[in-house]
Amino acid sequence: MLRPSRLTLRIPVLLLVVVLTLGVGAAAAQDAAAPVLVTPAPLVWSNPVIAGDFPDPSVVRDGETYWATSTSSAAAPGFPLMRSTDLVHWTSAGAIFTQLPAWASDSFWAPEIFVDAAGVRVYYAARKRGGRLCVAVATATSVAGPYTDRGPLVCQPAGSIDPTTTRDKYGRLFLVWKEDGNAIGRPSVIWRQRLSPDGVTLVGRPLPLLRNQDPWEGGVVEAPSIVVRGGWTYLFYSGNSYGPPKCRYALGVARARSLRGPWQRAPLNPILASSAAWRCPGHASFVADDDGREFVVYHAYRAADPRMAQRYGLLDRVRWTSDGWPTVAAGRGPSSVADSD
Repeated sequence: MLRPSRLTLRIPVLLLVVVLTLGVGAAAAQDAAAPVLVTPAPLVWSNPVIAGDFPDPSVVRDGETYWATSTSSAAAPGFPLMRSTDLVHWTSAGAIFTQLPAWASDSFWAPEIFVDAAGVRVYYAARKRGGRLCVAVATATSVAGPYTDRGPLVCQPAGSIDPTTTRDKYGRLFLVWKEDGNAIGRPSVIWRQRLSPDGVTLVGRPLPLLRNQDPWEGGVVEAPSIVVRGGWTYLFYSGNSYGPPKCRYALGVARARSLRGPWQRAPLNPILASSAAWRCPGHASFVADDDGREFVVYHAYRAADPRMAQRYGLLDRVRWTSDGWPTVAAGRGPSSVADSD
């Protein structure tokens, strides 16, 4: 009988070693190619994140820096400018205007910073000397400034305030603002109109977006802010009065498939109303961080303060329900202590 040689016996063993080695190597390569899931570092904060009077806030992200501005206070008459790297800790960075525009007399309200390839712009409201409230624009090459005022864009008979900007599905730039009808006993209307690519000239004609309708709005819709998400255009707006004598100001939202509408209001409006600690929340500005978490910065009074007291800058998390509607602070009203989880 023929006995197998040592070489014959070693061949199956060698094949087994090769197969095992290739298998281990392939598994290691597969593990190396697999994406590493990194859990975002939690963000914890106590409100207000911007202490002192900071009404009608606007927040924008430019690179790794968040910038915020607000309706002017006595400490910073030309729209205070703040900066942060985490949305929680803010430091002063000067003001939009070191010298107020000559065309305007007062009522420097609700500035909105916008950054795109054409540069930096701030849209704001002010009262024309001897005349109406207008929406105007100023430009800069960086958010830090300096800013060059370009003057008024629109001055409606009832007054024009609370500007913001957005783009439609074709990439066209639009100005969105409020006609201040409720100030003269008329309905309030939020309008839209196309802007030139550089954002400093209006094009075409204005068209209405939304007007006051629901009881909770109290005859007021204002402070528009637009978010495009998941095939929907969301129009966040504030409604009702912040007093005196009553404080019913709150945040609502409507959505449509495009800027043309039709607009459907959220069934749970208002989505942010007064809490035990804070009242009259509104004029929201939306921003996202590196990890895709969405936040809103807005103003509110301390509940313990007298009416018409300071409006502080608050921060809360935005989340989305399965039916595509946003929630702020889980519907509990402004947070005193919150986190990003």
